[in-house]
Amino acid sequence: MKKQLHYREAIWMLAKTDLKMRYQGSWLGAIWVFLKPFCLFLVLNFVFSNLFFKDNPTYTIRLLVGLILWFFFAEATTVGMNSLLSKSEILKKIYVPKWIIIISATVHSALAFGFNLIILFIFLFAYNIFPNLLHIAMFTVYVFLIYGISLSFSFLAAPLIVRFRDLNQIWEVLLQVLFYASPIIYPITAVPLKVQTLLYINPMTLLIEHSKVVLIDNGIARLDHLLIFIAIFVPFLLGCLWYLKFASKNLIENI
Repeated sequence: MKKQLHYREAIWMLAKTDLKMRYQGSWLGAIWVFLKPFCLFLVLNFVFSNLFFKDNPTYTIRLLVGLILWFFFAEATTVGMNSLLSKSEILKKIYVPKWIIIISATVHSALAFGFNLIILFIFLFAYNIFPNLLHIAMFTVYVFLIYGISLSFSFLAAPLIVRFRDLNQIWEVLLQVLFYASPIIYPITAVPLKVQTLLYINPMTLLIEHSKVVLIDNGIARLDHLLIFIAIFVPFLLGCLWYLKFASKNLIENI
């Protein structure tokens, strides 16, 4: 119990340090948490709701759901991947479990997502959309899965980027590809069935699409798809944790 408490304190201490360092010298500071996704939302909504989806009365709120979930995933994977490099001085001086460093780095992304959720629910209520407790519970499951995928990727990529520094640039490009391969600025039904099958290879497709169903349509997406997703996700997470432990043996020498 004391060991678990020590780990939680270490995660929170490192997370607070990240927050201070991130917004040090920034005039708007943490307000950028809202501005970055909201500005993109305003531009995309103006263009696509007027040009392509005039007949879709819920397009605006669907776009917002997709963007908020996407920014959570993109931010968490990016900071998680770079966490060991950014904390290299600490790792060289004292022993800290690598998974603690990675989790603490992603706490900021989780906090930012929490703030953006407030904006999301304000929009939902403004559109007279009131998801019940069951739908909110299902949405929470999808959010935890997004965070779990982000952590799994970070466990895998954080030790790799120590050896292959170009991975950061590669991931930036892949994020752009995955963004357009996710049903964010377009509904999944707007593409042919064959293309839909390809898009579902991207894990964010299922999580974003199902989130829209439970929050906006007040429905429950296919549970068999969710169970299959979880059945794949759990061994993937365990495999990434094992790789992090394996790759951590000679990691300090390469930082």
